[in-house]
Amino acid sequence: MNLLFFQSIKYFIGVLMKTFKSALKITLLFLVAISVGFIPPKPDEGMFPLSDIAKINLNEKGLKISVDEIYNPNAPSLVDALVRIGGCTGSFVSKEGLILTNHHCVFGAVQRVSTLEQNYLENGFYASDKNSEIPVEGLTAKITVSYEDVSKEVLEAANQVSDVSERSKAISKKISEIVNREQEKDSSITAEVSEMFVGEQYVLFRYKTIRDIRLVYVPPRAVGEFGGESDNWIYPRHTGDFSFVRAYVSPDGKTSTFNEKNIPYNPKKFIQINKNGIDEGDFVFILGYPGRTFKHFPSYFVSYHNNYQLPYIQELYAWLINYYTKLGENNPEFALEISSTIKGLANTEKNYRGKLQGIRNLNLIENKKKEEEELQKFIDSSPELMGKYGTVLGELNEVYNDAFKSGRSLFVLNALRMFSDNYKLAYLFVDYKTEMTKPESERKAEFKEANRNKVINDINNWFAQRDLEIEKDVLDKILLDAAKFDELKDIEPFKSINNASDKQKFIDELFKFDLLKDQESFTPKFLDENYKLENVKDGFVNFVKQLYDFRNSEFKKQQIRDGKVNILMAKFNEVKKLWLKKSFIPDANSTLRLTYGYVKGYSPRDAVYYSPISSLKGMIEKSYWGGDYQIYHKIKELYSKGELGNYVHPKLKDVPVAFIYNTDTSGGNSGSPVLDAYGRLVGVNFDRSFEATINDYAWSDSYSRSIGVDIRFVLWFADKVSGAKELLKELKVN
Repeated sequence: MNLLFFQSIKYFIGVLMKTFKSALKITLLFLVAISVGFIPPKPDEGMFPLSDIAKINLNEKGLKISVDEIYNPNAPSLVDALVRIGGCTGSFVSKEGLILTNHHCVFGAVQRVSTLEQNYLENGFYASDKNSEIPVEGLTAKITVSYEDVSKEVLEAANQVSDVSERSKAISKKISEIVNREQEKDSSITAEVSEMFVGEQYVLFRYKTIRDIRLVYVPPRAVGEFGGESDNWIYPRHTGDFSFVRAYVSPDGKTSTFNEKNIPYNPKKFIQINKNGIDEGDFVFILGYPGRTFKHFPSYFVSYHNNYQLPYIQELYAWLINYYTKLGENNPEFALEISSTIKGLANTEKNYRGKLQGIRNLNLIENKKKEEEELQKFIDSSPELMGKYGTVLGELNEVYNDAFKSGRSLFVLNALRMFSDNYKLAYLFVDYKTEMTKPESERKAEFKEANRNKVINDINNWFAQRDLEIEKDVLDKILLDAAKFDELKDIEPFKSINNASDKQKFIDELFKFDLLKDQESFTPKFLDENYKLENVKDGFVNFVKQLYDFRNSEFKKQQIRDGKVNILMAKFNEVKKLWLKKSFIPDANSTLRLTYGYVKGYSPRDAVYYSPISSLKGMIEKSYWGGDYQIYHKIKELYSKGELGNYVHPKLKDVPVAFIYNTDTSGGNSGSPVLDAYGRLVGVNFDRSFEATINDYAWSDSYSRSIGVDIRFVLWFADKVSGAKELLKELKVN
């Protein structure tokens, strides 16, 4: 709307005011209606599975293409361009298997192929031809081929067991049978059964897994991680969080590990890039593989997370980040080696901090309790409902009260398994010797003869990577913390730590190894059938044996709780649907989902408003802050020369870097393509705002904002900074 238009409106209204006052009211109402029409509507909360996409009426929300172009089981569609890469999402953007995802999604892969002399993590990497692309061992890409509801089969198996503690085991066993059956029928696919609703719906997904993935283009760390942990889970962002990899298959199109004869994979569909990007108010949608969410769980579940899981892990990870960072300050080799671990810890630590804040700010637990009080009134209103659902909330309360008694127990034990190689070795020894007293058919799968080589390989790796000084410091932290917890302080071996006159000396004594002193002492006795647990003189192993018995006890309790929750949650959600008179979207579970929304700013707190698009100017401004804001030198050079090319946002008069939108996303959506109304790629999702970390429990249009890197920044950096002409040619944007 230009100045002339507004002047005309002003003149027209002036005439009406003089002659037709009643008509003026109608005209003003008409103008208000027009202006409201420009305000983006509120999107539906949710991460919609493939089966629900057609039910959303996306064309009424702003989609300009047919819904069949997004998902069509009978023809190629946009979902065929999506891949699950590691714990993230990626999308095919060329017919030659080129995948666009996040820098942080391939961070670990880049770190593994980097050295101090050839540091691709710090300096970036670009393969100007396919022969220069770097294969990455262990990185895979999964493509959803088909899905099928197998709830009846799974639940029939679950309902056959009378012992509630065996229910989860029966479900796991049946899922394994289904997976094995499907993969035997078709060896080219990977099968997974995903729980859509606890105790209610289970869906079999078939994936094509591509095992030869190669690095193509990775920006320098100063770009892909600009802002570091200071900006992680924060908006405004100025992070170029993108990378390109390529999928390869054997010449006959079958999946294969790296082989020089492999050829680029030809996807059924790849996504076109819209180099003009987005603007405020635009409709966008995301396809991806969001991780676990808990929106349908009761207040007791959120209380458990709020009181135990979130604060324990957040505090432990904060300590580990600080500890590992200090160790790396004067040890560049260790710093490179540990960089991926620190990044993962930091991501979770800040996410959990945000969740704790979100639960508090939203008063989420109390609000859920009030909702459950209303739900109970609804149940009490009908004898029929009372008969079927009357005790559901009370029984759920009992289950979680039992979980509160266990508190942080399993989290402490899991932390020991994650961060102590000594604990892994000692636990493996105790577990193996215990299982070997059983017949082969009754042993855990990992201890059957067929898997012996894998066990030996684990032992080799753990001995090779353990650092006794680090081990001792980390063990000090975990054990001394745990000994203070009310739920653990009177249980062995934590009771002995508390009773020790010198707690530090008690832990130091554990490191006077016998069995664990070296691999030459450990492995022969591990494999010796005549060397029994009672022969062990190693104090650390005997200490872990107490933890082993305690873990088995806690795990049994958890199995009973899981079995009960499996039954109760099905009833809880069933009656909730009756009360609300609507169906639910299943919680996210790393299966392919769609979410939609609009490019939209927000106000995170009083007197603060964030506009939805950031720019290069903001990146330059942040660079003067130092610290995490070390800018890649060529960016400043090009910006000062005004070399912005054809990538300028017409309103900002600058290259846009990141933008926000009110979609419902979660972990796993990292790397998801942000698509415009015509299904073209306009950005790459990489984060949420700090306030939106609560998305895993609840979503709100007022605070839930996801963050993506603008495709114009990706193209500008590739073109002007890296000179990646062949890449741009393949993307068909020149």
